[in-house]
Amino acid sequence: MRIIKFIAGLGCFVIALNLCLFVLGGFGWPFAICALGFAGLGCLLIVNRNLPILRKTKVLIFLTFIFLFGLTVIFVIPSFIRARYETSANACINNLRVIDAAKHEWALENRKADDAIPTKQDLLPYFKDEVFPVCPAGGTYIIGRVGEEPKCSIGTSAWPNSHVLPDQEIKDSWWTDFKAAYSIVFGLRHVQKP
Repeated sequence: MRIIKFIAGLGCFVIALNLCLFVLGGFGWPFAICALGFAGLGCLLIVNRNLPILRKTKVLIFLTFIFLFGLTVIFVIPSFIRARYETSANACINNLRVIDAAKHEWALENRKADDAIPTKQDLLPYFKDEVFPVCPAGGTYIIGRVGEEPKCSIGTSAWPNSHVLPDQEIKDSWWTDFKAAYSIVFGLRHVQKP
């Protein structure tokens, strides 16, 4: 029993160190709480490895595991999935800003009004190497009028890939993150991989 407690305690420390890497990576407080919980559980197991496990200690260990599992299920996994898929959204938002700047520059040079609609061919000279930007998630860009912001066909429909400029962005709650993340995990929703 001593060896099992010692190995379980070391395992808890390894998990806590891995979670600390996520905290240093900027993923936030759910990872920090889980890391502290696993480190405390590891200390408890290693320090008391020679003693028989009391009933109160068994209940405490069980409740700690349930708490950490619940935090992981509710906050950590959705945060990790969001971070994984958000890179393509950020690239798309930057492309939308470049298209918007090109539209305004085209309108100024050609003395067009806010209701003028440029084509892709009109905007090509304003992009680097005269190449029109492409959405990394496979969306199609809608240029629109000069006075309105360009849009991506993906828009806000593909969580967490909100492919809209920040002033149009809709804020999600933890419940939206939870539902969308687990629909991706269980294959109920298809999101293109980054």
